[in-house]
Amino acid sequence: MGAKNCPETPRQQMIGMMYLVLTAMLALNVSKDILEAFNVVDDTLAQSNVSVKEGIDFKYAALAKDTTAKAKSANEKATQLRQLSDEMVKYIEDSRLELIKYVDGEKKAMEQMNNPENNGRIPVKKIDGKDNFDKPTTFYLMMDENGQLLKGEDNPNCRASVMRKKINDYKAAILALLPDSSNVEKERKQFVSDNLGLRVDDEYVKGNGDKGTESWERHNFNHLICAGTVILLSKVIGEVRNAETLVLDELTKGIDANDFKFDAVTGRAIPKSQIVFSGSSYESDIIVAAFNSSADLEVYYKIGADTLTEDEIGSAEHLVGAGGIAKLQIPAGGVGDHKFAGLIKVKSPDGYKYYGFKDTYSVIAPSATVAADKMNVLYAGIPNPVSIGGSVDVKRLSVSFPGCTMKATGDGHYDVTVPANLIGKKVTATVTARDGNSSKAMGSAEFRVKKVPDPTSYLGANIWGGKRSKSELLANPFISARMGEDFAYDLKWTINSYRLTVISKGIEGAPKACSGGQFDGSVTSAIQSASTGTVLVFSDIKATSIAGQRTLRDITIRIK
Repeated sequence: MGAKNCPETPRQQMIGMMYLVLTAMLALNVSKDILEAFNVVDDTLAQSNVSVKEGIDFKYAALAKDTTAKAKSANEKATQLRQLSDEMVKYIEDSRLELIKYVDGEKKAMEQMNNPENNGRIPVKKIDGKDNFDKPTTFYLMMDENGQLLKGEDNPNCRASVMRKKINDYKAAILALLPDSSNVEKERKQFVSDNLGLRVDDEYVKGNGDKGTESWERHNFNHLICAGTVILLSKVIGEVRNAETLVLDELTKGIDANDFKFDAVTGRAIPKSQIVFSGSSYESDIIVAAFNSSADLEVYYKIGADTLTEDEIGSAEHLVGAGGIAKLQIPAGGVGDHKFAGLIKVKSPDGYKYYGFKDTYSVIAPSATVAADKMNVLYAGIPNPVSIGGSVDVKRLSVSFPGCTMKATGDGHYDVTVPANLIGKKVTATVTARDGNSSKAMGSAEFRVKKVPDPTSYLGANIWGGKRSKSELLANPFISARMGEDFAYDLKWTINSYRLTVISKGIEGAPKACSGGQFDGSVTSAIQSASTGTVLVFSDIKATSIAGQRTLRDITIRIK
């Protein structure tokens, strides 16, 4: 600004105004890391909604196949439930698309919508104006369904208010499908109503330390960036599908009197072993088996497991049978004994039940082979359990891995450690058999050498990021790291150090360097003093194991 005795020229005034605008833009700027976190959350919610929809579709299909009188009556209401829910989801998805058109322009939005890579849905990472605050606020709080601007705030004709009314109408419509003629039915209907979710009539405490309350519309759509608004709509879709599931489960209660309906009986021989060696005996259990030849059967199984729980079926192989029988076919792997375990999914009066099974089998070969115990590769820097076998006594066999360190752990079993300089290369293992003073080559196998993948960092045991309360963070006062579920080895990691950066109201503080994985006093104090909306970024996370030192992914938390 110019002094009184030195008036500013028009050019200086223009430069000063541009500086003020730039300062304001910087104050409102959303960091790249936070926008990336929005991308991750958006993808996760989208996949979650797809998974829930697939589960609901399976229940509808199972109900449609049931020909009992109760099932037919329930299926009629289930058809109405499905139509109401699909219409509600389509309304939200259409609103989501119209918002993106308003922010990015119709041409850009439709290019992304028609891109086959996006599968008919525009992800947050493909939205140019994902960090725009003003347009989403205008779109939902100041415009009607036809895109006309309205006068005044909290207008009942604005898009957000129309959405709230549609949600309430949807809830009333699906609850009306439930019977309530008896006291028990009334209690069940009230239970479903209390747990249905989609609460849009509550008063919400204002954020940023402001006093008082605000409506669902202003709490969710006022001054929220486009990325956040889009994710909010995906969350609402998830709540619709959860409400649909709850009502569908209530409609199908008590349809069957028993878990199974049997229409076929046959004899079955269950051998104790599929392999019989010379000098031993074949043994088998003979049973009578009853099954429903008109029912589809679902089986989940995992190779190498002793048991399989319901929580683990997401990582198990899925097998669908027909005619009441599922045929399991497992390709023969390495020579030796193998095992597997699984669950059979069957319909019951309360939904579905799971029944466990397990078995073992043996693989033999006319010549010696070698196979990794846990996977078809060797990881550098860690002991890889390896076993050998063949058509001769395993005590007469030996194996060599050139360039590697080996430690015998039992007859035919070894721990093989591969040096880091072989990463990306292949190692050929050779098996030989001793015959008196001579030896004979029995076979060989080639293994790929890989680097141990990076572990994933968490706060506590499972906090990966997102919106979290301060009490939740203080109850998990440490950083941990663990390998993914598909990594077969029990590899432990130790956190050596990390940095904490606090971003409050758009202002980024100086990073705090911390040793070890525990929260020290400065970190605990920063969490305790953080206000709603404050962002905590745990970065430069260093972890070590026998596989070496790694720098792990950042963890971004927004205080709610």
